Amino acid sequence: MMPEDHMEELYTSPNPLVRFVHVQRLKKIVEIIPASGKRFILDAGCGEGHLLRFIHDSAPIHALFGVDATGIAIAKASVRCPFAQLVQGDLSRLPFGEETFDIITCTEVLEHIPEYDATIKELVRVLKPGGLLMITFPNEGLWILSRFLLGRKPIKVPDHVNSFTPGMMRKIVPLSCISRQNLPFG
Repeated sequence: MMPEDHMEELYTSPNPLVRFVHVQRLKKIVEIIPASGKRFILDAGCGEGHLLRFIHDSAPIHALFGVDATGIAIAKASVRCPFAQLVQGDLSRLPFGEETFDIITCTEVLEHIPEYDATIKELVRVLKPGGLLMITFPNEGLWILSRFLLGRKPIKVPDHVNSFTPGMMRKIVPLSCISRQNLPFG
């Protein structure tokens, strides 16, 4: 479980580099989403609704949905995103029909889920044919090195139970990779 306001602390961090990295990731994701034509968009692991807010502010035409496992996050997302339909739930058992969404984002989530393969299958199930699935994950080696150099403890982020590489992700996601970005700098 993530601590309350974990993401809020990152997006409003007094450290300008931390703030830059996290906000730039959201901006890059929003740049990929078409601004015209109504799309049904799911933010899987929406947390406190930061990405949903960015998407809405960029293109309010879209129908936005969010799912998160924690009630605290959903409550805060409800305040930040009254325009979105939000659900507290398990990402491996989404309450949506097959082929519901044009676009699904799952950003900085899978490293927290022990049974991530079931979540990926579920995301693919609710994605429309030809839809766009955007998954982001941290470069765990860089995180560990950064935390070591900055004297942050513990060195390894304790709630990251998985570590991924782009090659691993291409193998475990049964969709074609159309683009790879190195966020926030890609």
